[in-house]
Amino acid sequence: MLHYDVIAVGTDGSDGAQKAVRTAASMARAYQAKLIIVTAFYTHHGGVFGAHSSETDKLPIVSEESAESYLDAAVKIAAEEGADKVEVIPKSGDPVHALMEVGEEHDVDVFVVGNRGINSLSGRVFGSVSTELMRKVHCDVVVVNTTQQ
Repeated sequence: MLHYDVIAVGTDGSDGAQKAVRTAASMARAYQAKLIIVTAFYTHHGGVFGAHSSETDKLPIVSEESAESYLDAAVKIAAEEGADKVEVIPKSGDPVHALMEVGEEHDVDVFVVGNRGINSLSGRVFGSVSTELMRKVHCDVVVVNTTQQ
């Protein structure tokens, strides 16, 4: 019988990410699994592709404070869905590597992510979080349809 003991979900605070959190929390309740909610934040300030630009050098992509806010909101969603074993992890770095590190550190059985970015130009060129996870991890990845109806 299929069973998940540890479920991880990434959130960036967006509506789509909140839908992924809701799905992961429902799965955690159903499987009586531990739910790990991850937000990646960036400590490096820089321009696109690492090129320096006076305008973008000053803007973090996701601050540590924003990450904490996103995690707080996600914990509320998880509680609404009945997940009772919840851990939050703010992680410095890009989302894919942050999730992969959490996966290795916590023996994650399944990742839950939204599909935002799969059909975007940057997603096609660089890969979205969901497609990169599917390529790089050795466990299940559930991709939640988060596109607007």
